[in-house]
Amino acid sequence: MIPMAPDVRALVGEHAEFVDNRSLLYEKFSLPKVWGQPRKLDEAGRWSVLRIVTRGNELLNGDAANLERRARGKNVQPPNAERMQREAQIAKKLANITRPDAALVKVANENAHRLLVDLQRAHSGRGVTFDATLGGRLLVNLAGGVIENAGICLDRCFGLPFLPGSAVKGIARSQALWEIKEAPDAEKQTSLQIAMTIFGYGKTDTGDKGDWTWAAGRDAVQAVTGALHAEEFKGCACFLPAYPTTVPTLVVDMVNPHYPEYYRGNRDKATDDENPIPNYFPAVEAGCAFGFAVLLNRVPTDFTAEILLNAARGWIERALTQKGAGAKTAAGYGWFTLGAPAAVAASSSAAPATSRPPAAILVNDATLKNHVTALLNPGSREGSLGSIKADLSHDPSVALRLAEALAKQGKEGKKAFEWLKSKGVDLT
Repeated sequence: MIPMAPDVRALVGEHAEFVDNRSLLYEKFSLPKVWGQPRKLDEAGRWSVLRIVTRGNELLNGDAANLERRARGKNVQPPNAERMQREAQIAKKLANITRPDAALVKVANENAHRLLVDLQRAHSGRGVTFDATLGGRLLVNLAGGVIENAGICLDRCFGLPFLPGSAVKGIARSQALWEIKEAPDAEKQTSLQIAMTIFGYGKTDTGDKGDWTWAAGRDAVQAVTGALHAEEFKGCACFLPAYPTTVPTLVVDMVNPHYPEYYRGNRDKATDDENPIPNYFPAVEAGCAFGFAVLLNRVPTDFTAEILLNAARGWIERALTQKGAGAKTAAGYGWFTLGAPAAVAASSSAAPATSRPPAAILVNDATLKNHVTALLNPGSREGSLGSIKADLSHDPSVALRLAEALAKQGKEGKKAFEWLKSKGVDLT
């Protein structure tokens, strides 16, 4: 039983079967393990996740059928058979939910795509938009849900997954910090001032232990705050939430700690006689496209809008393609390729063309070195292709510099050069 007031129960059903919004269903009507149950229901968390995924109805009915089959086993004790039958009935009831309206989801995707076009029209020269497609599964707000370590960021109106603007800004800022940290001294000061202008800063950011100080040093940070005439500064860029422009597929994923007692501190050694306890969580399946947008709320006199927009876009694109967004990026989640699937790209070609600000930011040597390293490794080449293409469009000098860097790598560099050519990237 799901806890709710009697009048709410009469409206949405005993198991919230009339709720078709994934966000509302997951955040407000999750199944408890203990409350209202004669016995602890171990599958409560997993079943709550299954209710919001795309194939949830099918998977829950499969669980119910499996429990009923096990309950009929010859060696099953009556109390266990009764428990399995009871849990099978709960799974069946949870499977009986209203599915999201496919037409409404399609309209939401079209609106997200149309928003990008309208933003370019309304903020010509003061905004930049682009699409990126998930290359791996996406986990957003994993630690923020009502179920422990099984959260997901869903739109309140449509129940669709999205990347909050704060998350987009966060990955871009992190990318900027690392690039500034690794940049040659000749480029560091300019990149730092651009970044601090875009993202803003407070006293903690510029202090001895602040992020900007870590990236560029105390003297460089003081020079920027002096140039901006402010100890605290509101960033000039607004990072909008990234909404799906194609229909997303939600799936259930899991991690399986094999040594729970050891991790809890109850054992001195991890041994293979422990029982794994799977932890299930929702994820956005690879292949879904998202639309990203950055708008300038003002343009300081030190830089043009073109410089700021190119820098912000470049940091977002490299963050998405090199490091990923959301949780568990080190395990392969959250990485993107630039551009939308063919169907979306074709529909966008019918929309009014929007010009992109001309190149104004040079791709630094540290980023170029990362590209060379990735290209020399056959296992990482494909993942770096989108970022390389983006940098080529940002900075025309990248083609010659990258070609020269690969030429210094001998036979392996030549192989990487030919591989790029086979992918439509000609560095000559």
